[in-house]
Amino acid sequence: MKLKHFIIVGYLISTTITVVAIIWSVNTMLISKSDIYFIIGISILASITGALVSLLLLSRVFLSLDKLKQLIKGISDKKFETVNDIKNPTEFKELADAFNEMSTDLQNTFASLEESEKEKGLMIAQLSHDIKTPLTSIQATVEGMLDGVIAADEQQYYLKTISRQTDRLNKLVEELSFITLNTMNQPDVPLEKEEIFLDKLLIDIMSEFQLVIDKEDRDIQISVQPESAKIISNYDKLSRIILNLVSNAFKYSEAGTKLTIDAAVDNKRLTLTVADEGQGIKSEDLEKIFKRLYRVESSRNMKTGGHGLGLYIARELAHQLGGDIFVQSEYGQGSSFSLVLDL
Repeated sequence: MKLKHFIIVGYLISTTITVVAIIWSVNTMLISKSDIYFIIGISILASITGALVSLLLLSRVFLSLDKLKQLIKGISDKKFETVNDIKNPTEFKELADAFNEMSTDLQNTFASLEESEKEKGLMIAQLSHDIKTPLTSIQATVEGMLDGVIAADEQQYYLKTISRQTDRLNKLVEELSFITLNTMNQPDVPLEKEEIFLDKLLIDIMSEFQLVIDKEDRDIQISVQPESAKIISNYDKLSRIILNLVSNAFKYSEAGTKLTIDAAVDNKRLTLTVADEGQGIKSEDLEKIFKRLYRVESSRNMKTGGHGLGLYIARELAHQLGGDIFVQSEYGQGSSFSLVLDL
């Protein structure tokens, strides 16, 4: 039974009790029957009038309840609306405020769940992106050996490169959890750190691109200051950042162009810059290139394809190491990406 029905029944019962009480009272008094009927009629009329006035005053309450009921039903259809037109009574205003807060929380929760579902698909794309470079290099090296392009006395060197790339693939799988949105937002996760010589690190990374360098006749210039510079950091994450930046430079510059890598350690800060002579980036795209899955329009015509994840992953890993990546670019002349880490 609805609330207004309870109110009506209550008033009917109250009126009946009032009339019975009046009849009993007047029977004990010397009052004529006409006066009794008059008193009863006035009592009934007063009760009915009181009931109507009460229902009129409560009409706003009923409307507010109906409004809240409709909004609650809408939640099942993921319609997270809020109500702002309930002012009185105070209790219903407080109820509406609580509902609005609940609706907003539910909306945020559902949005987060939907984002998580998207992340599952993006994780696969991320892993595919990260393993593409070493797999391509391994494939090219093996094909070079089979086709006789790589001389027998050089095969040992390339086999070691394949071994390093295989190790890197294993580490990529182990680090997959760190690429997800949830773990990226956990800065308290301890990192394993070790002593890293920058010149050796860069040589190891560039060796993975050796076939591409030879094939495209690239001019590679590497500078480390000071020459024996070493830092304490997480080797796997740092190497992946640099590899992604170098890979990006190869992708978006033409064969025969120069690529420079400058690393400098000064005042407990590492600044490592990868610069190319490629097509550059338009000013309107500079703020977007680090977004997940974003690719500049011209990249569709490049030789690479890709998912638009390399720079995103690099910056996220840089954040995990307590640093950041900055970009400078002039459209048509090239770009430079700088990793800055406080040591």
